[in-house]
Amino acid sequence: MLKRWDTRLYDIKLILEVFDSLSLDLRSINAPKPKVYDLETIIKALLIKEFEGHSLRSAEVRIKEVLGIRIDHSVLHFWEKNLSSNIEEILNKVLERLQSIDYTDSFIDSTKFCCVG
Repeated sequence: MLKRWDTRLYDIKLILEVFDSLSLDLRSINAPKPKVYDLETIIKALLIKEFEGHSLRSAEVRIKEVLGIRIDHSVLHFWEKNLSSNIEEILNKVLERLQSIDYTDSFIDSTKFCCVG
């Protein structure tokens, strides 16, 4: 699914709703136990970072806007390293579920490029 063709990939709230609707066994993930936030919150924060393409520092600000909590960029980096294979699997499941949801809006791009000689 290419991001420029599917506008649902820009709606982070929809993506987080899809994540919430997945039945994932987070206890089976082989990772250290989080001290402050639960694993689901950390995964949501990483999904925001990945889907919106933020750096660690800008993701820190965006996560505060979306989730209402502040997760330091160093904590995000730690969990990004420890959950990299799991996050990839979760991203694929979210994308599969998004593909199964019907479109509510469609857009046609009629951009035309021409050269003036």
